[in-house]
Amino acid sequence: MGAVDLVHVSVDIGGERVLRDVSIDVPDGELVAIVGPSGSGKTTALRVVAGLAAASAGTVRIGGADVTGEPPAARDVGMVFQQPALFPNRNVRRNVSFPLEVRRQAVAEIRRRVEAEVRALHIEELLLRRPAQLSRGEAQMVQIARALVRVPTVLLLDEPFAALDAELRRRMRVEVGILQRGYGVTTLMTTNDPADVAALPDRIVVLDRGRIVQVGAHSEIHRSPATLNAAMTTGALSTIPVTVEADRDGFWLVRSDPAGGRAVRVRAWTPSLADRVGEEVMLGVRPDDVAIAAGGQLRGRVERVVPGAPPTVSCDIAGRPLWVRATKARVEVGDVIDLRLDHSSLFDATSGHAIG
Repeated sequence: MGAVDLVHVSVDIGGERVLRDVSIDVPDGELVAIVGPSGSGKTTALRVVAGLAAASAGTVRIGGADVTGEPPAARDVGMVFQQPALFPNRNVRRNVSFPLEVRRQAVAEIRRRVEAEVRALHIEELLLRRPAQLSRGEAQMVQIARALVRVPTVLLLDEPFAALDAELRRRMRVEVGILQRGYGVTTLMTTNDPADVAALPDRIVVLDRGRIVQVGAHSEIHRSPATLNAAMTTGALSTIPVTVEADRDGFWLVRSDPAGGRAVRVRAWTPSLADRVGEEVMLGVRPDDVAIAAGGQLRGRVERVVPGAPPTVSCDIAGRPLWVRATKARVEVGDVIDLRLDHSSLFDATSGHAIG
């Protein structure tokens, strides 16, 4: 059993608290993505599980056993680092086989498992090359193969696709997802790519400045983010500063166009806005939640049209960019269009916390 539990873990590095009372439970066989802005503590969380960083407080458990004080070798953890770390004097075959050699597996078994792993990752042609002869993306795939070949109890992936181009990233997401589920290995990964977050994890843990701000499935965080940073981890989000106004029926979110008129006038039914009348808040809008429609609540000028199916349009909304899918309407640069808002999120302009 490879369940992983961090229980009230804090980590101090160089006098700075990098993780603050973090508790994460990862059931056996689950894949959890740890996301957040740079410096949020994502990599430190993985290093604590691996035993490469010491917890200043709290407990680390793997398979129910307390491993807080155990060295890395005693944890049966495979880790893929953001920067490929291969043995320069070994070819690819011997890099991948290294964990099995250390465990003194039979030669035939080592050969079988190495060849199966490199076939799964489509890197058979690299077996005789040295690390210096590999591209960064190839080196990362070799590192993934080496981590998986011994089927560890826990697999840790620290931004594993960061070195790969877009097409290779897409392929590797598929391959790693198939392998992870096929082996049933408990996996924690860090990433800053919303496409990784959408495709791979069972759950997402959002860190910000060393603290957990939200845990949930992708759909939950995408639709109801707890903070602006959490919202940005799951996909494109445009933000528009708006002012809260009130009338006898409720509240409005408005933004004036310097050229005259209103660029934004959105009815809001959030009771907590009563304490924010006259204040500025942030309106968060995703491309799929706004449509080109006459009489909509937003008005903007088309700045860019990106071809696609459907095309994606960038609009200027009183000096702020907003992206929208042009599913039905045909528009050109320079057009002034109305937009219907079907869903949005509101955030405090200073703290970034969701207003609900």
